[in-house]
Amino acid sequence: MHKFLTLEGILLIMGYLALAFLIVWFIALFKYKNDDMTKRYFFIGFGFKMVCCLGFAVIYDFYYNWGGDTYYYYWASQRLGSVLFQDPTSYFRIMLDTIDSSNVNTLASGIAYTPFFNDPSRYAVHRFLSPFAIIGGENYYTVNICLSLFLFLLNWRFFQYIRTKVKCSDTMTFISIMMIPSAGFWSSALMKDSFTFTFNMIFIMCFAKIFFERKIRVSTILGLLLSAYIVMELKVYILYASIAACMVWLGSGYIQKVKSAFFKFVVAPLLIVIVALGGMYALRFVGESVGGAFGDVDSMLGKASVAQQDLKQEYYEGHAFDIGDFDGSLGSLISMGPNAIVAGLYRPFIFESDSAVMLLSGLENTILLLLSLYVFFKAGIKYTIKQILSNPFVSMCFIFSVVLALGIGISTSNFGALVRFKIPLLPFFALGWLEILFTKKKEMEVAEQEIVPNE
Repeated sequence: MHKFLTLEGILLIMGYLALAFLIVWFIALFKYKNDDMTKRYFFIGFGFKMVCCLGFAVIYDFYYNWGGDTYYYYWASQRLGSVLFQDPTSYFRIMLDTIDSSNVNTLASGIAYTPFFNDPSRYAVHRFLSPFAIIGGENYYTVNICLSLFLFLLNWRFFQYIRTKVKCSDTMTFISIMMIPSAGFWSSALMKDSFTFTFNMIFIMCFAKIFFERKIRVSTILGLLLSAYIVMELKVYILYASIAACMVWLGSGYIQKVKSAFFKFVVAPLLIVIVALGGMYALRFVGESVGGAFGDVDSMLGKASVAQQDLKQEYYEGHAFDIGDFDGSLGSLISMGPNAIVAGLYRPFIFESDSAVMLLSGLENTILLLLSLYVFFKAGIKYTIKQILSNPFVSMCFIFSVVLALGIGISTSNFGALVRFKIPLLPFFALGWLEILFTKKKEMEVAEQEIVPNE
């Protein structure tokens, strides 16, 4: 008999779905009762998130037979959740990450969960999932629903923030952030990617609020620190890319506020130095906090080389691709960089797809490639390059996307992993191109309005 889809389990799943819908309905009723378009986006985004999370669960249930990390994350988080009822003190010590190999013996004896020190990122996933395992009970589907609802509300908050800061239409901004299929699929399950995809957005949003809008509130600072911590614990290379992009965004944004050409000439170099030093300090602080393979550049390059070689092995069932052998040196990084970036941004190509998931990603990548070419031809190559270099938001989007694509492309030689690892860059890469297109469109509209009265 199926463990989760018994009659009782199906009724439980339907109950959780109904409760999730009621929560969303009440939020829409009180916050968007006079804004039908936003309310429509809200319900569409919620529906898409639920379809993705249940679709993921069904595929891993019936096609993969619970193979893969998601199944083990579920069981580990269930065991950790049960510790709350066995010994609350031990539970909160584990959750607050105060337990290490030197004091693990001080936990209560006989508890259901033992901290997993061999892989810190797995241990972090267990802790981050534990509250949802408690709320969702002993059913994988209901735990998934609880997590997906929480992440959806955070994604929605990012969309609500970004839509007010860009020239891109609300519809295209909504699609880029909330509706990209592969991003929705891989960020709606009990996986690392669900947390890193969402909390990377929260980190960037809180950064903008603090440094651009001067909203130095306790909630914003906590949001910045907590999101940075979660991403750092799970996939620190995403945080490195975000810090680099945000520092470029910060420097470019403040330079643009200086109107005088003379003062810009004087202030810009100083500001660049200050921002660069700040960025280097932040990256060094993160590196020292993480240590190990992500503690410095040489260690990261070495890890990337090992990971690339491993993902080429036969046990990945033929999904490997080859951009050359990366040996972990800076010279190899430079020579392979362009191919790695193209792989991280646009592969798998549609003709490289050999499964439904790959085909979906191949279609998305085709659309992204066509969008890139369309913007180049529609806005013009010169204008596009100018926007990438001078528009702070566009610069941030492309710096983040390219840096992350380089890291993923150089260390990943398996399409299955590539599709999943690249989802954090997809909204920003799409938004970067769309912002250029809509900025050009608005400039043309303004120019036309100025010409008409003179006729």
